[in-house]
Amino acid sequence: MLFVVLFFILSSSIAIFFLRRDKQTKLMLGLCVSFVCMFIGIIIYLSKTGGLQTSQKFFLFFDLRIQRKLSYMIFPLRKLGYMIAMGRTLFPGFLLMLAFDYSMIPCILRSKSRHILIMVLPCMTLILYYPSLFLGLAKTGKWIQFMVINFTILWISCYLAAALWLLIHEYKSITIPYCKRQFRYIMVFLISMGIMYCFYFRQDPIQVYQMYSAEYMRYGGLLYSTTGAVSRWMVLSVFTTLFGILGFLSLKSYTVMEHEETRGDVIIQKKMDMASKGLSVFVHGMKNQLLSNRVIQERIREELEKTDPDKEKLLEYSHMLETINQNMIIRMEELYRSVKSNYMTLVPTEASDVVRKVMDRFHEKYPDAEVETKIEARTLILADAVHLSEALYNLAINGYESILESGRQEKHLSIKVYHERLYVTFEIQDNGRGISRQIQKKIFDPFYTSKNTNNNWGLGLYYVRQIIKYHFGMLKLESSEGEGTTFFVAIPKCKNQDE
Repeated sequence: MLFVVLFFILSSSIAIFFLRRDKQTKLMLGLCVSFVCMFIGIIIYLSKTGGLQTSQKFFLFFDLRIQRKLSYMIFPLRKLGYMIAMGRTLFPGFLLMLAFDYSMIPCILRSKSRHILIMVLPCMTLILYYPSLFLGLAKTGKWIQFMVINFTILWISCYLAAALWLLIHEYKSITIPYCKRQFRYIMVFLISMGIMYCFYFRQDPIQVYQMYSAEYMRYGGLLYSTTGAVSRWMVLSVFTTLFGILGFLSLKSYTVMEHEETRGDVIIQKKMDMASKGLSVFVHGMKNQLLSNRVIQERIREELEKTDPDKEKLLEYSHMLETINQNMIIRMEELYRSVKSNYMTLVPTEASDVVRKVMDRFHEKYPDAEVETKIEARTLILADAVHLSEALYNLAINGYESILESGRQEKHLSIKVYHERLYVTFEIQDNGRGISRQIQKKIFDPFYTSKNTNNNWGLGLYYVRQIIKYHFGMLKLESSEGEGTTFFVAIPKCKNQDE
């Protein structure tokens, strides 16, 4: 049973490493390898010592044939003990480094040598636990053995407690639902492995070095084979399997989310590349607009050729021409902005200034509309105020028009600005029609629109996405059909010279 859990953990960590290959997945792979190394060493050791109860054998080996094969393996006790020591010692180090890497606490982020400092104690412990060195020290005085055992348990406990606190603090600090869900998968996986590790880390690998000696037990040492009664082994068996599978599924879900997000970016880029090579959709839309203009112009000419032209019809035709021309200008501006967005200047900008520009543009189109604004963050951001405000304006307009289409009597549109760890987050919320899950996968595609294609060519949200990416930010949405939509735009903070 334990073999299956270890296989799940190792395979999932390797899978996510090859999918992402970043610093955090390297640390996670190191964490899982050290975890598996420790438990494989314990399993081999127990297969050689024997004297296990039936429930213990089932928990560890699942099949007695596996135990027999492992017991006949040629594996020197000193090497086996050091293998367990390596896994036991490196696991808390990798766990704390991961917790530090995920943490957004400023003092931790400013520390350039945090990983080196974290690994000082694990490396010192590995040196002390080197079989020939440790046994040599133990001969000079048994109190040294006692000190090493207890000091190791002390610093490992501190590392585990610090990692747990950092992970929980980070999780509580996240407010964007998508990011919170994503981090939840990581946290559950790490905590699940930590709980499994805690069941065994107090047993010291010195017992493997001194398999035929009672010195280890003289100092109150715990043995791997005497964890407790049969009932306790059964409970331990269930919980270990549960936490292992839960951790595996959590990491698998996180991997899928990351892979789908990356795959989505690649797909959108391919679609835009195809659109850039041949703007047939754009040209077709322009052609339809021009054909409509020609039809209206022909009607105006026919009406003017009459002896008594109908002024009301002429005014109606004139209004139709004006509307079509205005739509063409807007669409041309959208295309121009999407091309121009490759070039922008990022400078320190007040978040409140960006919101003010958004509201000025918004009230030009909807002067009577009420928008709730709440600015909690006064921090500078590194941004091109014109492009960023244009992107946020697009989201605000889409939200308000969704409310109008829903026919709600009570209209609610809000723009909130607040701190999100290293980011300033712009939250744009409406109580409009909402967006279905199927459409959410398409709305950022270039030239996709659910509206009338004569009036909208689907470049707005693609433009918004590109602008946010150029600001090194994140764009996420939460939406439910019939309830409304919330867009989250997170832009990195920018420190001033005084800070």
